[in-house]
Amino acid sequence: MKRIRVHNASLPPAAARAAEHWHAVVKGRQLRRSIHVTTLAPGMVAVHLQASPALLQRMGLQHATTAALAEDPPDAVTKRLAWMSLDPRRFSGHVVQGDALLDPCVRPAGEAAARPCARINGGYFNFRQRACVDRPEHLSIGPLRTQGGTPQPTLPLPPAFADDYHELGFADGSSLACAPLLAEQGAPVFAAKASGSPLYQLPRDFAFERGDQVAPGVLWHAHDANPRAAVSLPTTADSGCIRLVAAPMTDRGCADSGWTLAEFSGALARLDRLGGQHGPPNISLNLDGGESVALLAWTEGRPVLDIRQTAQPRQVGNLIEFRAAACLRSPEMVRCVKLGG
Repeated sequence: MKRIRVHNASLPPAAARAAEHWHAVVKGRQLRRSIHVTTLAPGMVAVHLQASPALLQRMGLQHATTAALAEDPPDAVTKRLAWMSLDPRRFSGHVVQGDALLDPCVRPAGEAAARPCARINGGYFNFRQRACVDRPEHLSIGPLRTQGGTPQPTLPLPPAFADDYHELGFADGSSLACAPLLAEQGAPVFAAKASGSPLYQLPRDFAFERGDQVAPGVLWHAHDANPRAAVSLPTTADSGCIRLVAAPMTDRGCADSGWTLAEFSGALARLDRLGGQHGPPNISLNLDGGESVALLAWTEGRPVLDIRQTAQPRQVGNLIEFRAAACLRSPEMVRCVKLGG
């Protein structure tokens, strides 16, 4: 995982309020070492957090499973959480898909390449053809439309999890399917839904050692700690910012450095409430995770943010991209519509 530092002397008011909030949660060097807020471009702010379990609990980003931690044990493992806040009055989003797998690190092209651009990995796809051996690897799980609402070839939703899927729809007519819904109205809805449910755990007779695999789009991975990604969206046109969220693991061999989907649901619910009294909470949807996790940004064609799970980027079936628009008369809303069920 690679981070590119960008030095900036000032923050816009919304980012400054967010930074002040976090620095007020825990005083002293520990917090200052753990969180970094950087303006990448007008309306584009990056936040990097690497914190211990006790600090995450104090910040409301991780709930205690037993008693709250007063301090961390000596061997405490830190978790990483990064997000990019985008002003919907300045940035317009769309889904990217081609006729083959996509490299998320390829520099944006086209007439608008010089404008600030943010990119995150998208929804599930036919990784290594594990969803369907007879169909191309780049095909998405669930419906996907490109610019103008043009439907693309895709694979069906997994029947057992169809009720978990929602469609993200952008102003240009593009859309893709994601699952599950993590947080709504500031509450960790997936954590509540998954609690005690065997549907979101590996079956008892499942064994990786035997060669068993979790098919893309199936949510058996929810109970295990993994790298995660999500998108957090305003629910009204005059409130909130868009957040692209990545949570890579520092060590995939150490479960404590990752997030179960229930834990991630709780963290996103907290991020969704960052607007405070300035508007209603955001709504958050889970994206593809694991080695697909990639959160990147460019300004004037130069890379200014590069956060991913792997040093060698995994090629993916689809991406979500936001570019600074020349002129938006009003904030562009991203629709979130329930599929299946």
